[in-house]
Amino acid sequence: MSIPPGSDGLPLLGETLAFAKNPFGFIDERLARHGRVFRTHVLGRKAAVIAGPDAAGTFIDPDAIERAGAMPPHVRQIFGGDSLPLLDGDIHRTRKTIVLSAFSRAAMTSYLPEMQRIVEHAFETWSREKEIRWLDEMKRLSIEVICANVFGMQAGAEMDQLRRDYETLTRGFATLPVNLPGTTYNKALKARDRIFAVLRARIRERAAMPAEDGLSRILANRGAMSDDEIVLELHHIVIAGFIVFAEFAAMVQQLTASNAVRIRLTTEIREKSPAGAISVESLMSMPYLLQVVNEVKRICPIVAAVFGRSKGFSIDGMTVPAGWMVMWAVTPSHNARGLYSDPASFDPDRFSPERAEEKRHEHAFAPQGAGAATGHRCPGLDYATFFMEVFAIVLLRDYTWELPPQNFELDFSRTPPEFKDGLRAIISR
Repeated sequence: MSIPPGSDGLPLLGETLAFAKNPFGFIDERLARHGRVFRTHVLGRKAAVIAGPDAAGTFIDPDAIERAGAMPPHVRQIFGGDSLPLLDGDIHRTRKTIVLSAFSRAAMTSYLPEMQRIVEHAFETWSREKEIRWLDEMKRLSIEVICANVFGMQAGAEMDQLRRDYETLTRGFATLPVNLPGTTYNKALKARDRIFAVLRARIRERAAMPAEDGLSRILANRGAMSDDEIVLELHHIVIAGFIVFAEFAAMVQQLTASNAVRIRLTTEIREKSPAGAISVESLMSMPYLLQVVNEVKRICPIVAAVFGRSKGFSIDGMTVPAGWMVMWAVTPSHNARGLYSDPASFDPDRFSPERAEEKRHEHAFAPQGAGAATGHRCPGLDYATFFMEVFAIVLLRDYTWELPPQNFELDFSRTPPEFKDGLRAIISR
């Protein structure tokens, strides 16, 4: 069998410069040229990029792909070491079970009141401003809710610094890994060290005084996990959760553009949850809300790809040699390389029981990873869904908004990509 089509690029550098400039565009352009698998050489590694539901099944097959040693060294350094995305076998299963204790149904139920309170306070604050850069405010909201639910941390100077550090850190993913003073990567590593100091302090506090937050639940079930290992998992949770701000922004953009979707969703929310506390039960009573959230997840670019390492496998009659880095392309697997009808359109009804396009393949819809919850799927899948639903409910039952003329193009050099003008908005009660 032959290896996948593609290019090794320049000596030593490979195609790293083009990849680092815009990893999303790099992958899209080459998938369009070569099909659902191609080879490249980026970040010092020979790599195969794969896309689509079938590829997702291969990517979660432990006989084909391993996570140990999968990430490029500079990405692993930003994560700080071997957290769940880089573990395999028994150690992964054991640690995943511990981390999932922070996202059980009981945990989610306990998080919702504080989540709702913070979201409502944010909207009330925004409505008093003449105009806001909504993307900046969404970042602040996402970190505030996650830190409150997971660490029991309240808003203030420490949380503001943590948000700034996570913004700095995430910029380090899509950049050249040059660790010299003043570079984006060097700033990301320094932000990581400050973040870890905060997380270690929170672990000491919660070990001495447990509460109802996620960290307390993890500590109660920690088994043999060390403090340093818990720091890595908390860091992974915040990175994965913080980027939900991009999905808030995509939701607002789509609700602004589609009157029919906005009116239908507003009607459902005002019928099922017109005021008062939002509960798990009330969220479950709004099927169209979940359809909208799932469609936002399907189309919103968050990360260009997730990493694995080949054990040696075949795809489409081609061989990906053992030791190659493997990247499963997330967004292309839900549009150009997916199984959805008219995939470029925003159509929540594709997730309706009548159409159920996500059931055309067991991995047709995997925005936070394919497979079982105990596998490599994101442990915060339901948390992100509930957070997006609470945001939509507060927005549509109590507020209106206007997006002044601006540039809605995405800056794909950021992870996740951001609207170039910051999604300027006027919020009214």
